[in-house]
Amino acid sequence: MTHDPRLPSLEQLMNGSPYELVDSPFAEGKMEAWRAQGMALGVGGALASLHRLYQLVRNDAADASARADEAQARDALVHHLCDQVAAMQERINRLADALEERQRADEEASRHQRRLDEEPITLPPDLAARQAEAPPAEIEDDQGTLPNELQENVPPPPSTYPSLELPKPPVVPQPVAVSLNKE
Repeated sequence: MTHDPRLPSLEQLMNGSPYELVDSPFAEGKMEAWRAQGMALGVGGALASLHRLYQLVRNDAADASARADEAQARDALVHHLCDQVAAMQERINRLADALEERQRADEEASRHQRRLDEEPITLPPDLAARQAEAPPAEIEDDQGTLPNELQENVPPPPSTYPSLELPKPPVVPQPVAVSLNKE
């Protein structure tokens, strides 16, 4: 800050007479030193008050912005939680519907089983009589029971001639053009 030569310095004001006429920015002409000093103090106090007012407004604006950001974050969190609750409710509804469907199917199966259990089961008379008269015989592997058309050109089973071995099929070499081992 530079010193204005029209204005007295601080030392001159402190050491000089309060009634001395000095140049002042607060008047067009000269005024007493005590009056210029009082006005300067008042302006300084007003500037300090304005500065405090500016700080209050700035702090209030910052607080309002922080509250708005906090409210927006809270709204986003509430929206997210509502989405989660809705998804969970949808899943619960699906599971409850599936459970009800399963209970209905189990009840129907139980009713059907009770109806089947209540019905008496009777074998047809001819089947029961046939089984009582002649029990089932063991099934034999006998070529004599086959019709003649099926017995022609049939080799005997291997167990009939234990010393005979069946011929093995010939080994065919792999073609040269096709190789499974090479990639």
